[in-house]
Amino acid sequence: MISNEARIILEKNIGLSLNQISELTLSDEINYVKAKTGKALIFSRKRDSRKIGRGNPLLARKRFTTMEELNTKIDALQK
Repeated sequence: MISNEARIILEKNIGLSLNQISELTLSDEINYVKAKTGKALIFSRKRDSRKIGRGNPLLARKRFTTMEELNTKIDALQK
């Protein structure tokens, strides 16, 4: 459970209530973030030492693949 004070702070910062957030579809969430930040959501392959130090083994082992890399590999296989 989240405390009442934390809920109020989150709703103020995000601009939506927790109930509204829980009812959003994935595409609605992505569109909301794009509209709020003015930027598209992407996964960056650039290493961020602040995140690696938090114990994410996928980041540490460089196991994430971007959609661009995946498309390049698929195109190479189809040729």
